[in-house]
Amino acid sequence: MEGLLSLNRLMPSWNVLMSETRFLAFELEGTTESFVRVLLRIMKMEVPTIAIDDVVIDTNSSSLSDTFLIQRLTLIPLTSDLATLMYYSTECPNCNGQGHCRRCSVEFRLTAKCVAADETLDVTSQDLITSNPSVVPFDFFDPTGSPIVKLQPGEELTLKAIARKGIGKNGVKWSPLTQANAKYYCPAQFRINEELMETLTLEQKKLWVATYPPNLFQIDPHTQKVNLVMFQVMLNHSAIYDYKMILNPEATFEPRPIEEFEKKDTFIFTVETTHALTASQLLMNALAILKQKLLSLHKLEDHFLGYDFAGLASDIEILDSENKRV
Repeated sequence: MEGLLSLNRLMPSWNVLMSETRFLAFELEGTTESFVRVLLRIMKMEVPTIAIDDVVIDTNSSSLSDTFLIQRLTLIPLTSDLATLMYYSTECPNCNGQGHCRRCSVEFRLTAKCVAADETLDVTSQDLITSNPSVVPFDFFDPTGSPIVKLQPGEELTLKAIARKGIGKNGVKWSPLTQANAKYYCPAQFRINEELMETLTLEQKKLWVATYPPNLFQIDPHTQKVNLVMFQVMLNHSAIYDYKMILNPEATFEPRPIEEFEKKDTFIFTVETTHALTASQLLMNALAILKQKLLSLHKLEDHFLGYDFAGLASDIEILDSENKRV
């Protein structure tokens, strides 16, 4: 039980900084880097999604090889809201693990032929016809879609694709997280040394404030006191303000009237999905998996404490009594 309590103490408090369909930035406070690494790994490797797993090409007279087409199809993200409700193909009781029924798979059909004599035909993800309207390419309703192949006059492509549930640990096509924008870091914090700050003139204070990004510090016009201003952390999902400030070397003060330090128990966490899941769905699914792991650990701990260790103690007592008789 003591081990579980120590795990519970690692559960952080949450503060969402920015939330979009694919992008989520949040702050975790009161935890350790070990917890953050576990959460990131679960989001990358263990949250299930749906992706094309098998492709059977009946006709392909295009300029692309079958292998290239299959690779391109498997990497098109599919909407995966139903992933948690589907069976893994090897565990489906409906088809005895064959992976070819509606409870563990989704079938796609594609039939395209360029019949125009002087034009080409763009085959995109919009041409994939699904057996389940809830599972479609992420850009199915986009006017352009994801390009698959360009057919020349007279060329034809006919295929069947089977999408199944999987996790990133078994293949990158199932990973719901983009690798580049999945990261975390400890934010820097600032503390103004009021005594040193009061030794500066107003002009020196203005010069000092100018060495930092705008709106981080402001000078009160009445008291001439420098204040740390609460500011919006996120500008947009591609430019995250990470608190890592760099002083202008031409306008430094010694000793510095400010202290910069990292909060070792606080982390800024950013994630961006591949479109298979929304960012909030990814986080909630990852937390559910983490919770299940902790519950399993708790049950395993109770099993050892309530049975195995007791049995081991009785065996030791019997062995001791037999040794005394000898």
